[in-house]
Amino acid sequence: MYSDSHSHLDEHPEGQLASILEQAAAKAVELVVGVATTLEAAETTIDLSRRFPSIVPTVGIHPWMAIPLDVETSSKLRKLAGTKGVAAIGEVGIDLERQPTTGELQWEVLRAQVNLARELGLPLILHCRGARDEMLDLLRGQAPVKGVLHGFTGGPEEARAWMDLGLHIGIGLRAFTRNPSSHLEQTVRAIPLDRMLLETDSSSRSYASEENLHPGRVVDVAERVARIKGTPPEEVGRRTTANLRAMLGI
Repeated sequence: MYSDSHSHLDEHPEGQLASILEQAAAKAVELVVGVATTLEAAETTIDLSRRFPSIVPTVGIHPWMAIPLDVETSSKLRKLAGTKGVAAIGEVGIDLERQPTTGELQWEVLRAQVNLARELGLPLILHCRGARDEMLDLLRGQAPVKGVLHGFTGGPEEARAWMDLGLHIGIGLRAFTRNPSSHLEQTVRAIPLDRMLLETDSSSRSYASEENLHPGRVVDVAERVARIKGTPPEEVGRRTTANLRAMLGI
């Protein structure tokens, strides 16, 4: 009934991960997208997906971890992306807020991964900080774009600009708990349920922190969205999970 469209699972000890996924299943979370940030993380997540059937793996190089795409790296990226079961290219994008000095490399890596996603017919899981207009311009040249802008915290007009490209909008718990913007409720109301995905953006670090993020907490996101939209949480979960399955082709 529920799904977590964005969780970083590769650094959890296996026993801990098994317990986390059991907790999620007990809350009717049936699908967890294991999002990679490096090629090494992608290899681990693919392996985890073979042992835990609720995990769907992705392959991608995160902008914080951007590396030159030499022949060997490009070949490995392509091989991993073509692995059976891999359902998306991500997490990819641009972050000029946190990594302003690597902007040129980030754009090079993003363009390559956007092209790879289109070639393989896979959706994109996108990260964007400090480069909204430039990334919109890049993707307009590729529209329609299949995928999701994850961790969205912008206003209704920005949400519409991303949706106009064909993208879904990822809403996470941090949008509500980390300095929520004054326009958050307006934004959630403006995003149709058929264009929304839910996420936790959880990792081993956030699980061990005061945030205590894990895939089971995507139900908390559904409940908060439901209160704003006046819709039962179960309906939010059902529809966003259907969106995710359709986007991933599973």
